[in-house]
Amino acid sequence: MSQTGIQLIWLVLYHYFIGQICDLEKGYVKRAVLGVMTFGALLGANVSFQGWGGSGNRFVGWLAVTLICLLYVLFYDEKPFGRQWRKVLLPGLLMSVCVLGREPWTLLVWNGVVMVVLLLLLGVERGYLGVRDSLLHITVYGIFTYALWYYGPWAELSFKAGIFVLEVLLFLALEGTQYSCFRGFVDRAERFQREILSHQYEEIREIYLNMRSWRHDYHNHLQVMKAQIASGQMEEMKGYLNALEENLDKVDTYVKSGNLMADAILNSKLTLAEQKGVRVNCKAILPEALAIEDVDLCVLLGNLLDNALEACDAISAEERFLRIYMVVNGEQLYISIQNSAKEDLNFEERHYISTKRGNHGLGMKRVKALADKYDGYLTLANEPGIFAVELTLPL
Repeated sequence: MSQTGIQLIWLVLYHYFIGQICDLEKGYVKRAVLGVMTFGALLGANVSFQGWGGSGNRFVGWLAVTLICLLYVLFYDEKPFGRQWRKVLLPGLLMSVCVLGREPWTLLVWNGVVMVVLLLLLGVERGYLGVRDSLLHITVYGIFTYALWYYGPWAELSFKAGIFVLEVLLFLALEGTQYSCFRGFVDRAERFQREILSHQYEEIREIYLNMRSWRHDYHNHLQVMKAQIASGQMEEMKGYLNALEENLDKVDTYVKSGNLMADAILNSKLTLAEQKGVRVNCKAILPEALAIEDVDLCVLLGNLLDNALEACDAISAEERFLRIYMVVNGEQLYISIQNSAKEDLNFEERHYISTKRGNHGLGMKRVKALADKYDGYLTLANEPGIFAVELTLPL
């Protein structure tokens, strides 16, 4: 396997890696231009044998490829460049260093290093690579790399080519499996989000229908009270007003924060909290419009409050409480939710996911994903009998 052939494989993998970690604007023309420019830089470096010599020129060629890719991400990636440039720069610099070897077989040795680094970076980006899987990747590619390092200088060309093909096939197999797991998680998260939204909107719809029904009867209530006043039936009217007050409690508005979507979610959840006998202390002061999509706000608050109410269900009624504080400080939305909880929580804070299976853990993972989407911070803490969540989102 020639040095040029190996580098072309790396170039294809580099493009694939960038496409996976970035949210690039769609357009085949842009991708084609990027491919032509990077291939031209790589080819030009490989055919030039002046100055530093072959390896030095290949090094400059890969630096040029890395710079072109960085500029492409700067102009066409929808994610913040400040979060992306290191991810793009690291593989490019690694490949630049790997081509400094003058012997063809040394490039095959580095091939395993390049592929395992790309696999690990993709796994970290997707959040689906554990320590065990990382060690497995490193061990397998380490065996191939050691075999080439030990036998490389004397091995036949067919042996080197076979090892290279095995490395490429193993990369495709591992990446395919990892990508399938990632897509499976995304699909499950989307299905769960749809279920959450359906549940939230059903609660909101029920409250709306209750209010609509009461308003529909409002005129009739006024007519009855006018008739009772006209006939001097003050005691009867007093009883009628008490009955109306009880009916009105069913559509009570607990929170008026100033934001319609937040009010809808908070009031529906606080209605449930009252039914469960949870003592509630809620303060929310928000602007009419937030720089957060209504769907995302619904998922955030819905999941956090559902988890809080679920935790309250696990303890005695007299110990249940829920504290909610939401406010905009400067250009940041601050959300604090505290709830009563068991002292022994089955919660793995580091991964933001419950150790039990089911929607509870998936819901918290969705909250963490949305915090990352808006470049925010999610903090979880627990003390004996209390579980607290703090969420800060830039606006």
